Amino acid sequence: MKEVEASSVANLNGAIDFDEQRTARLNAAVPGRVVELLVQAGDHVDADQPVVALESPEVRTAEAEYVHAEADLVVARKSAERAERLHGARAIAEKDYLQAQQDAHKAVADFERARAQLDRLHLTPGERTSRYLVRAPFAGTVVARKASVGMSAGPDSPEPLVVISDLSQVRVVLRVPERQLPLIRPHQAVAVRVEAYPEEFPGEVTVVGDVIDDATRTVPVLCAVPNRERLLKPAMFARVTLKASPGLRILAIPASALLSDGQRFRVIVRRADGGLEPREVEAGAEIDGRAEVLSGLAAGEDVVSEGALFAAQALAS
Repeated sequence: MKEVEASSVANLNGAIDFDEQRTARLNAAVPGRVVELLVQAGDHVDADQPVVALESPEVRTAEAEYVHAEADLVVARKSAERAERLHGARAIAEKDYLQAQQDAHKAVADFERARAQLDRLHLTPGERTSRYLVRAPFAGTVVARKASVGMSAGPDSPEPLVVISDLSQVRVVLRVPERQLPLIRPHQAVAVRVEAYPEEFPGEVTVVGDVIDDATRTVPVLCAVPNRERLLKPAMFARVTLKASPGLRILAIPASALLSDGQRFRVIVRRADGGLEPREVEAGAEIDGRAEVLSGLAAGEDVVSEGALFAAQALAS
C-alpha cells in the first residue's frame, strides 16, 4: 500500500435532467377554455411571450371591477375634498367628515386591489377583452405542451398546459456510495461525458443528499452543468467524474485487491516471510482505480492484487 495523489474521487453513472430552478410548469391563473395554441414543443420562447390563449369570464369580471372601482374612487375623492372644505369652515358634522375620509380610503384600497388583479392577468385597463394569455416567465425552450384547443384549464388543473425549461444549464443526477461521501462537497468540480460526444462537459456539485437509500446504500447527488450549445439532452445517460481537491493524497491499494462480503472489507497481506494472511480493513472511496484504506494497513505493506479472490479461497480451504 502506498500514498498517492488523487485526481478524482469517483467515476459514476448518472442521467441528464432538467434544472428545476430553470423549469416552469405553466397553468392558467384563471379558469377558462383554451382557444389558441401559440407555441409547440421544441420552440424557443422569450420572457413574457404568450404561449396559450384562453377565453375566461373572470377576465371580463376583473375589467368590470376595475372600472367600477375607478369610478367609486373619483366620487369618493371629490366627496372627501368637499368634506375637507366644509370641515375647515365648521359647516359639517364631525362624524360626516370622518365618514367621507373613511370612504375615500376604502375606495383607494378597492381600486388598488382591482388594479393588482389586472396586473396579475397582464391586462391593460380599458382593454375590453375576455382573453387570457399564459406567458413564459423566462426565456427557454418549450419541452412539453399538454394544452389542446377546447380543453378547460385553470389554476387547479392536474397537468400543466406548457412546460418551459432554460436548457442553457442542465442538472445531472447520480447516486454516490456512502463510503465515498467524505470526499464529496458542494461546489466540487465534476466532468461529465455522454456517448454522443467525445468532449467533457465541466460542472459542479450543487446538492449532496441527506438520506441514504437502504437498498443501494447510496446518496443522491445533483450537479449543475452549463449547456450553452444545447448538446446535453435530458434523459441522456452520463458518466460523471467527481474531481478531487488539488493536492489530495490518500493511502490506497489497487481496487482489485479489496475483497468484500457485502458487510466487511478484507485484503490478503503478503508477510515478510513470504506467507499470506487475510486482514480486515476499513475502506474509503475508490479513486482512479485504487481503493482508499482508512485503517487496517500501514504504508509499505504488500497486498495481493492479482488473484486476490483465489488466494483468499486457498487460505480458507
